[in-house]
Amino acid sequence: MDINALIQILQCAASQIAESCCIVNGALMDLDEVENMGYNEFSMRARMNTPLKLYKYFPNRLTKENTGSSKTVNYSIQALRDNTVFMQSPGLFDDVYDSDISLDYSEYEKFRLLEYCERCELHVSEAMTTEELGNALLQAIRESFNAAGNFYSVFKRKPASKIEELSSELFLKNLQIELCKDGDLGKAVTRVIGSDYEEYAQRLQNMFRVTCFATSPYSQLMWGGYADCHKGFCVEYTVLPDDPQYQNLFYNLFPMIYCKVRPNITERLARSEYKETTIDSLRDIYFHGVLRKSIDWAFQNEWRLVFPKGWEWETKDYCVPFFPITKVFLGNRMSPDARKEIIEICHEKNIPYIGMTRNPNIFEMQECSIQCEDCPRCTGNIPE
Repeated sequence: MDINALIQILQCAASQIAESCCIVNGALMDLDEVENMGYNEFSMRARMNTPLKLYKYFPNRLTKENTGSSKTVNYSIQALRDNTVFMQSPGLFDDVYDSDISLDYSEYEKFRLLEYCERCELHVSEAMTTEELGNALLQAIRESFNAAGNFYSVFKRKPASKIEELSSELFLKNLQIELCKDGDLGKAVTRVIGSDYEEYAQRLQNMFRVTCFATSPYSQLMWGGYADCHKGFCVEYTVLPDDPQYQNLFYNLFPMIYCKVRPNITERLARSEYKETTIDSLRDIYFHGVLRKSIDWAFQNEWRLVFPKGWEWETKDYCVPFFPITKVFLGNRMSPDARKEIIEICHEKNIPYIGMTRNPNIFEMQECSIQCEDCPRCTGNIPE
């Protein structure tokens, strides 16, 4: 079934049905089934269904350098010449939900208070309210201060890891800073947890750098949205799953999960915030963040190359060598000068290229039957 038909079915379905389904790699799937997959199973299925061709749309225009200087550079040309892709921070994408895991502040506050109370070895439980947990923690801090003249010994439980030890030290130092503002211990604790919440939400969204690929070079929406209204170009990459040179790329490619709902995993995230990263915690972030998008975007049928920040071959400019370029598609509205420049690069790199034109029968782009050098677009006489 065509992916646009799948999108229409989900959007028109009854709410309870639509919320139980998702689209992954163009297929309708049960959302619970996808979420209940272990990381290994999801990865294995991704490997089995990775397209042999991936496409990336480029705007082919000058922008300011990433360094923040006033100089301009054409990153599209750079990517074509170097056969690289830029690993972007998801917070800068056009979707305001992109890679943003839903963290409920009220729940986060409760579970942080519960964690701090447990570190104080207080007799608390999840059944207690946020107010009860907060009062128990405040009492423990006051008792520690009265006994020792400070509250640095309030956490009595032996840290389970270095991360937990450092997080306890950070909480107490930030608490001291906040206390200096107005001397109100309750407000100080609230402000520290609020600051932790904001920092953690931002950190979750930016734990990874990603770059995005389509599975078709003919999409009207992709040409319009990502290739500067057809003035840019689209690059075809051939995936080589068995070539050892590209193993790091192949095993870090994943399909997006398109659905209507944003699950609440605040408790799991709050409990794992200051613990060693595990496969399960990474799976949560993958499934509910960097690989989760609204059903509205399903037309893209997007695959993502995902690397955690600090991966072993991270580069200063975040430009990563990718699979071989095997074809370049020239935008329908590309200017004659830009068209000639791309053709020259393709000749230099021995890359096949083709112009794009409108399909006369359906709303979709198609490859032009005229050799680019013989096309009127190269002379400036550009027919529609």
